[in-house]
Amino acid sequence: MPVKKSSELLSFPKLRAIRIPEDYEQIASLLNIIEPNSTSAAALEEEDRHIPSTFSLRKNENDLLVGFGRTRIVVETEEGQIIGYGASFRAPWVDPGTVGSTFCVHPDFRRQGVGEELLTHIENWATEKGASILTSIVMDWIEDSLPFVQKRGFKLDAHVFELELDAKHFDVTKCNELVEQVTKTGIEFVTLADLPEVESEQNLYELFVETSKDNPGQYGSIPPFEEWSNEFLPSKFSRRDWVFVAIEGKRLVGVTQLFKTEETGVVYTNYTGVRKEYRGRGIAKTLKLFAINEAINEGAHTITTDSEENNAPMQHINRSLGFLPGEGHYRIVKILENNSI
Repeated sequence: MPVKKSSELLSFPKLRAIRIPEDYEQIASLLNIIEPNSTSAAALEEEDRHIPSTFSLRKNENDLLVGFGRTRIVVETEEGQIIGYGASFRAPWVDPGTVGSTFCVHPDFRRQGVGEELLTHIENWATEKGASILTSIVMDWIEDSLPFVQKRGFKLDAHVFELELDAKHFDVTKCNELVEQVTKTGIEFVTLADLPEVESEQNLYELFVETSKDNPGQYGSIPPFEEWSNEFLPSKFSRRDWVFVAIEGKRLVGVTQLFKTEETGVVYTNYTGVRKEYRGRGIAKTLKLFAINEAINEGAHTITTDSEENNAPMQHINRSLGFLPGEGHYRIVKILENNSI
């Protein structure tokens, strides 16, 4: 079925470009309905401050789209209520040809064509700019979300879901034997705060790049060092002593990290990665144990993480520690008409 042009969209509900700063409050409210406590008007405004105000989209020597650009739209009722939000965007560090996107619809207005309008605009923009691949996510707990996008040409790429641990009843001492076994093999466990700042961060970045290559939950490339550093060590949500590192000699071989969340007493365990030749030795589980222990000492009652459905080793580690699966999202991909691969 051909994609409709923007001029064919219904007059009401009305699709329009976002207005800044007027729309921040309503967009944040809508996003928080879909994912509670995920953002705020202030957070959206702060994020915009760090994004270029001018576009730089172009084709590279392989005729693939590179550079930065984005479009953001909302769907509103005649009364001015924002009932849908969508964005399509390309960051300079994303794989050439690829454009990301996001869209959501207020629960009271689903199955009324709002999602179709948003997705149509997003795909049209990506196609017109010359993108080859369009990616997005849909929530696994929203009924028919995956069939909705599959009917529109998207393919399922990954299923990532959250897992939760009741920290109040977790006994760290039960795992002391594992920690002793791993450390006897010559592996040392420290935090990023224990290491020289500049050198350790660069080495940690290289560890991320290497371990992400065969991580089923990772899509595309890791951003360049500066962008990665801003995302990985945001002062508002993490600290250097919350980054737990496994070392053999001077070589960094594994990492995991804690992030604060907007909910009091809830801490998130971020990316866990171990170099391929060091896997199967209990290093990843030991790193997570150090992180769990620190979270408990900080007063956390709940620890969350996420994992890709097909990442069997990490699924096993999380379940063995007592993490229970919850809601998540499907990562979806669509090949656009510009694709020549």
